Amino acid sequence: MSGRDLISIVEADAELADLLDEGERERARREALTRERRLSVGEWNVAEAVEGDVHHRGFLIIDGLMSREVEVLGRRAVELLAAGDVVRPWRWDPDGSHVHAEVGWLVLEPTRLAVLDHGLVMRMNPWPQLGLELFARGTRRAHSLAVALAIAHHQRVEERLLLTLWHLADRWGRVSPEGIVVPLPLSHQRLADLVGAHRPSVTTAMGELVRAGRLSRREDGVWLLHGSPPEKLRHHRLAAVLS
Repeated sequence: MSGRDLISIVEADAELADLLDEGERERARREALTRERRLSVGEWNVAEAVEGDVHHRGFLIIDGLMSREVEVLGRRAVELLAAGDVVRPWRWDPDGSHVHAEVGWLVLEPTRLAVLDHGLVMRMNPWPQLGLELFARGTRRAHSLAVALAIAHHQRVEERLLLTLWHLADRWGRVSPEGIVVPLPLSHQRLADLVGAHRPSVTTAMGELVRAGRLSRREDGVWLLHGSPPEKLRHHRLAAVLS
């Protein structure tokens, strides 16, 4: 490997670096190298991500924001992905389901990816904890999707929206004097895709939540949550901060 697009996996991800002691961390910075890919805002043609001479394992998102959109018979589900997530965008197993699904990827903010290929796996061999952590992130992502699925089963759109925003805030939320900032580009249509509702219903429900004082929207379009998390989320990461 050579060129300016090389990146150290532990320099790219502080949580991975924290798994190593100081001496091993410095060695891993020199040896656990891989290539970096940069994506501009817009649709991502994942077929172009495959390189014929590379045994791909996937990508680690270094920074940025993306969405995976899965459509079945005209209804769409959306998953938001950001720094720390591991993705295999071209991998869809047609033998895993008889239901045909269209999968698309959208880059919402300029995004950098670290290539996870066979070469990197071999270079990471001296530090098995790095590979275990990447594997664990897949498990955490599955858990987050399971929570989103459970939320989508609530009957009332208002409840689905409020729970979804608090679920997103658990990862991305920041405490501010005005409330909990959810710094994500969440249009009514994207929220509708996240909660499994039609956009007009989401617009009506968001208006009701705003009037009830549960949330508001800043001039820059970012949503603010007000009050404490719903009782269903009493163990929320931000609950202690707000109590």
